Amino acid sequence: MSEQAKGKTRPEIKGKVLAIMPEWRNAAGTFWKQEIVVETGYRFPNPVKVSFQKEATSHLEGVEEGDAVIVPYALNGRKWDGPNGTQFFVDVVGLDLQKIVGSGGGTAPAAETKPVVGCTAATAIETWAKYHGDDKAGFAEYCKRLKPGKASKAYTIGDWADVVNAIEADAQKADAPDGPADDDPDNLPF
Repeated sequence: MSEQAKGKTRPEIKGKVLAIMPEWRNAAGTFWKQEIVVETGYRFPNPVKVSFQKEATSHLEGVEEGDAVIVPYALNGRKWDGPNGTQFFVDVVGLDLQKIVGSGGGTAPAAETKPVVGCTAATAIETWAKYHGDDKAGFAEYCKRLKPGKASKAYTIGDWADVVNAIEADAQKADAPDGPADDDPDNLPF
């Protein structure tokens, strides 16, 4: 049974592209890869090198340094017996890449809006207050709809970033003519 059939998903890295390395090919041309560095930290940098191999390098088309991305990945381990003894290496292999454009994807956000890739609960509360005032009950309900089945105490910096991006996206939709209603749960960007 496949992972999709079991309801499992691949782990993901969310962050900002710090660097894009040139494509590398072996002499025979039978293997090629391109690597990017994604910073995943919020308060502290956490750069992770992700390798896209062979045909998967096509996922990097149109990606630029500074882009916010989500990268589903797999780990690839290998053993090497060298002159200094046995060593083990692990590669993070990118399986796909999705640019985060606002939080809803598909359309570019307003020019002054950049997606958040990591933040704290305090940032999410401040963003909520900017548009909705001191409505704590409304904020709690919004988070429950956005992340059903997950207690806010268990939110990661990526989860809080999702909340901030969703609030900003909803505010942009509300400002747009004929935008969807803010209270429609089917219009949440995730």
